[in-house]
Amino acid sequence: MDFKERMKRFAAATAGLDALGVAAAAPVSDEAAARYRRWVADGRHGCMDWAARHMEARDDPRQLLPGARSVIVAALNYLPRGRQPEGAARVALYALGRDYHRVMRGRLKALAAFITGETGAACRVTVDSAPMRERYWAVQAGVGFIGVNNTLIVPGRGSFFVLGTVITTLEIEPDAPCTMNCDGCLRCVKACPVGALAADGRAADARRCLSALTIENHDTTLPPDIAAALDGRVAGCDTCQLCCPHNADARPTAVADFEPREAVTRLTRERIAAMTPEEFDADFAGSPLRRVTLATLRRNVCCQWEQWEI
Repeated sequence: MDFKERMKRFAAATAGLDALGVAAAAPVSDEAAARYRRWVADGRHGCMDWAARHMEARDDPRQLLPGARSVIVAALNYLPRGRQPEGAARVALYALGRDYHRVMRGRLKALAAFITGETGAACRVTVDSAPMRERYWAVQAGVGFIGVNNTLIVPGRGSFFVLGTVITTLEIEPDAPCTMNCDGCLRCVKACPVGALAADGRAADARRCLSALTIENHDTTLPPDIAAALDGRVAGCDTCQLCCPHNADARPTAVADFEPREAVTRLTRERIAAMTPEEFDADFAGSPLRRVTLATLRRNVCCQWEQWEI
């Protein structure tokens, strides 16, 4: 058994990763680089200021680790078995449990330690912690393809996956890129409540996306048409994934950390309106909702239900 096969077995059996692929560390394609720059130049990154920074590193992962030869991309299923009860303040499925950055980072660190221990190669782990184009590299590494809804779809398994990478100085034989694409049903485009998706699969317009606006945008108010479309959402939106036929047979995760924590299952608009900062910190330590902040959760409640005020 060669090293690559042993690495993949370790990733699945010991690190508990659901999918893994390898790409050669190199600049992204000219087309991909130009498309990303157009997205930023058009202002479609919206409130996500970080997306317009560190362009050189986004174009070439070798800038993130001197001597990098390979990019390893891992996918981890986060789809929980549990759900919030009816009447709860709606939270995206990825945010019901423990922060995926912590869950994924621990598993990738174990994989990086395996690589270094076996070969002496240097590694750098990234989980949204560096200007790394995870979805682009996931396609190059054969893990999946990017759907019209802009999520990474793992063939036969759907899009309820978080991604992370290990950049390494070890040269590993690359996997074949994934050449699949959506079948053109456009259900996600039709289902998006605010028209954030384009039928040609261009990157989503974050100025309209409910996920971006309820999580990344910390303004004190939201536009009236956005507020009217929230429909009980206070953090994120899963609409474009829930309607996707690639998720019809999606299986729940085996990772207990992704199951809903009690504080989220009992999260209501009344609870958010009355919650103190100390209660917020206690309830959501280690949760993705810490990134949203209590002030933004309250704004997302208040703009939908006028009886509450910030």
